[in-house]
Amino acid sequence: METDVIVIGAGGGGYPGAFRLARSGYKVVIIDPKGELGGNCLFSGCIPSKTVREIAQMVWRNNRILKSNLKPDFSVIQDHKDRVQEIRYMQHREELKEFRDNIELIRGKAKLIDNKTVEVEIENGIIEVKGRYLIIATGSEPVKPKFPGSEFAITSDDLYGYRTPLRRLPDDITIVGGGYIALETATILKALGYNVRLLVRSDKVLKGFESELVNTLLPLLGLEIMYNSPILEIKKIGEQEFEVFYSDGKGNKKSLKTGLVMLATGRKPVLPEGAGGILALDSKGHISVNDSMKTNLPNVFATGDVNGKAPYFHAAVRMSIAAAYNIMSNSTPMDYVDFKSIPVTIFTIPPASYVGIMPSEAERMGISFIEASYELKNDPMAQIYDEMGGVLKLYFERGSLRLIGAWIVGVHAGFVINELGQAVAHGLTARDLAEFADQHPTTNELIAYTARKVL
Repeated sequence: METDVIVIGAGGGGYPGAFRLARSGYKVVIIDPKGELGGNCLFSGCIPSKTVREIAQMVWRNNRILKSNLKPDFSVIQDHKDRVQEIRYMQHREELKEFRDNIELIRGKAKLIDNKTVEVEIENGIIEVKGRYLIIATGSEPVKPKFPGSEFAITSDDLYGYRTPLRRLPDDITIVGGGYIALETATILKALGYNVRLLVRSDKVLKGFESELVNTLLPLLGLEIMYNSPILEIKKIGEQEFEVFYSDGKGNKKSLKTGLVMLATGRKPVLPEGAGGILALDSKGHISVNDSMKTNLPNVFATGDVNGKAPYFHAAVRMSIAAAYNIMSNSTPMDYVDFKSIPVTIFTIPPASYVGIMPSEAERMGISFIEASYELKNDPMAQIYDEMGGVLKLYFERGSLRLIGAWIVGVHAGFVINELGQAVAHGLTARDLAEFADQHPTTNELIAYTARKVL
């Protein structure tokens, strides 16, 4: 089989670029082991986890504001999650029909033979596909470290996966890890009425995030976090009871009993077989790319989690589109991804978001900036929801007053940050933000209030 472009992976890093290429007349073959569009985000990641999160947040607000005592049946939540996933799978199938003349989706496992040839293992044999260009968008998967009893632990894929058999949860749950997936899941399950604790190897959580943001967020979460407590072993001691052994950081072995252990110890790139032999990789095994998504081979692009630049679906979509445009310009870069303008949200309850250059980075870069802040206790939406913790911070370049970065902890953070991302991407100034009339009452209107503080 011959085609113009081979896309390995049908998630956010793959199908948006494939659609754009098909719209311009390119013949595209998409290869994916699931045989569906949506990737891990739809199968076990952002869509199912945020479906469960939104329900958990509704329960949390009901119990606080209306003095309810709700603890919903987790199997009912999982049923709704599955329905949302099914709706989106059907939606993607309909989208694919529009491109039936230019896109062929093959269910199979891809192996790179060279930079223009892919061998695909399908259900009843092997086929070979040749293409002028190649986009690798194979995503990432949870890291599951090996230690005694690790086979008894689950990962986020087991909890959120499409039609997962995990429909009921025990009252006591232990999560191992201190990254955003660990904290998000901990607050989701806590809001649903489960007793949750975190075992963290080091003395910090959310490493890599701005320390002031983290220090503002953590007190609002109310989580039981056991720092300097690396896990050592899991023993099964009952039908649904486990003993977890961990170190207290001083060489002492301690234990606790729990009904479920979830490992949230990071993610690693998924590389198609043969990729390591022809593509340059970074120290963590990601495919190395520049800002045009081009690899060390001029006709091969890598997008999404597999390149390690920004492990988020919306970032993968942006990368996928950039790769498509650069293929359309005969591999001469004409579209570059600005990673600093891609917003990031930690979907805890309550959430936190950031975009752009943070103060610690600005100081390292020698950028002089002016800070403006606004406490959410003065925000009408925060008052309405009785979620008055948190703060919005804006950072403007001194002199030009261009917005270079922002973060927000608290109600509607994930919505507010999109507007701030636009401002960072397009170089908007404090005056631009101050003069825009966001609707009242919305948390977005705090952007203008905050910007006015520097004028």
